[in-house]
Amino acid sequence: MMRGKRCWQEPHSPEVPAVEVREVRVYKDSVPVLESVSFALSPGEALAVVGPNGAGKTTLLSLIAGLSRPTFGEVRIFGHPPGRHVCLGYLPQRSQAEWNFPATVLDVVLMGRVGHVGLFRPLTSLDRKKAEKALKRVGLEHLAGRRVRELSGGEQKRMLIARALAQEARILLLDEPLTALDAVAQENLLSLLKDLAGQGLTIIVAMHELDLVAKYFPHVLLLRTRPIALGDPKEVLTPEALRAAYGPALHLLPSAMGTWAVGDICCPR
Repeated sequence: MMRGKRCWQEPHSPEVPAVEVREVRVYKDSVPVLESVSFALSPGEALAVVGPNGAGKTTLLSLIAGLSRPTFGEVRIFGHPPGRHVCLGYLPQRSQAEWNFPATVLDVVLMGRVGHVGLFRPLTSLDRKKAEKALKRVGLEHLAGRRVRELSGGEQKRMLIARALAQEARILLLDEPLTALDAVAQENLLSLLKDLAGQGLTIIVAMHELDLVAKYFPHVLLLRTRPIALGDPKEVLTPEALRAAYGPALHLLPSAMGTWAVGDICCPR
């Protein structure tokens, strides 16, 4: 489920990046998980983070969300540490089992208002209007009364984005949101994210589908513990850079749901 940081009412300075990662390093048991990661995004910019499994994509999103801390370096959200003076929505990887409860779509979106009114205070008609407006922005207003477990995978993810919009999030972090979606649902979700970036939201998405990255994202970070390349997808997603990220056994596999970079060898013999 979308995890949210409380949205403080202090204004964000337009003179600082929405997201800034400065020379971040993460070690676990002396093993590097992330090394020398640096980038900055302004409001309205969208970044795709790609790389093989275990490259550090989820760790990076967790740092930006404020759920963990780097061993070295720092992360800044509108000039402040994560979790302070920030409106941020985080959609982590999840299992289908999380949807076995009787809440409606509107119930879930209304949860995004709790950070504004307080945990034990009643929601108002204004909160409901903001939730309904958020559902309309993602194209789910007609499903407001439907049970969450009855939604398709793509509809569930749109609902969680609506929850962040009701929360008035200015930054969205999504960890492999295209998993288990068909090709149409993938395109629809990425089109929505592109529209939201055009409305001023900062978007960071960890994903594997390289052709969709090139189609929908102006900025790409190719990661394998340390950055391999960062910039325009035409300059980042080159055969040389992809082999550096995925290894010499790299295969580019076209499919109905995108081009996948596969670098793992399951049968070494």
